[in-house]
Amino acid sequence: MRSRWLSATLAAAALIVAIPPPASAGGPAPIAFTRDGDLFTYRLGGTVHRLTETPAREHTPAWAPGHGRLAFMTWQRRIGVVDLGTGTRRSIARLPDRFDCNQALAWSPDGTRIAVAANNWFEWRGYWRLSGTVWIVGADGSGLTRIVTGQGMVTGLGWTPDGRRLFASTEWPNGVELWNPDAKLGVITFKDDGSHVRFVSETLASQLDVADDGTHIAYRGWSRTCHACGEIWRMATDGTDVRVIAMPPEGIYGLHLPRFSPEGTRIAMLASARRSSMWLMRPDGSHRHRVLTNVGAIDW
Repeated sequence: MRSRWLSATLAAAALIVAIPPPASAGGPAPIAFTRDGDLFTYRLGGTVHRLTETPAREHTPAWAPGHGRLAFMTWQRRIGVVDLGTGTRRSIARLPDRFDCNQALAWSPDGTRIAVAANNWFEWRGYWRLSGTVWIVGADGSGLTRIVTGQGMVTGLGWTPDGRRLFASTEWPNGVELWNPDAKLGVITFKDDGSHVRFVSETLASQLDVADDGTHIAYRGWSRTCHACGEIWRMATDGTDVRVIAMPPEGIYGLHLPRFSPEGTRIAMLASARRSSMWLMRPDGSHRHRVLTNVGAIDW
């Protein structure tokens, strides 16, 4: 009886509520964000809509092209997708148990595949080791395949507009030995099958995002603050024109998770204080202002 009650309770908790219309219904594209382990959306000048109310602790939201579907991760290493058109939420794949700290998802431009960053933490000969990996899975959950391994901690992913290559930000966390001591740290790029890994820029970079037109990258750096803090940087995808565009304002100890708007005219980001808040700015860092509080992770 207890197991039947628990199953019914969890099923009820997994219901999706207050699904907003997709972006094609008019108006600016919505920003997806997490709050207290659930998914929400927000349209500029509009209201906040809750997408999920579950015990699964969703994180790392990532919009599909067109903003009709939203991918996410859960702490059970599951990859899920919310369909805003039908109101369904489902788990499509699960990573192996030994992979953890999944910090990035990115849809291919044609909406058929999802790239997933997963880091393998393990103890070997008395030391903690890390091997950063990238996986590809079909939007229907088929063909989960590891395409890149032996990197630093992968914290950001983005596709080129033609869907043939990906960019990733990689770093070396404190107190951990890299499994591959020759791993390139900073911004790297590789083909969609994992081949031809190439170094773009040796820099302090995490939480990378690629503009939809493929011309620029935004990322969190910390060369002028500290690793736990962070400022927002931008560079061209060929590794040139590197510049810091936003330092933490007064009362904020760090900026992180920059995300380009679909048309590339603005960047959303998170600011850390007692509670994280979401801010907007232009791509040059001007006109910076706060729009929401109590925000855990974002995608635009």
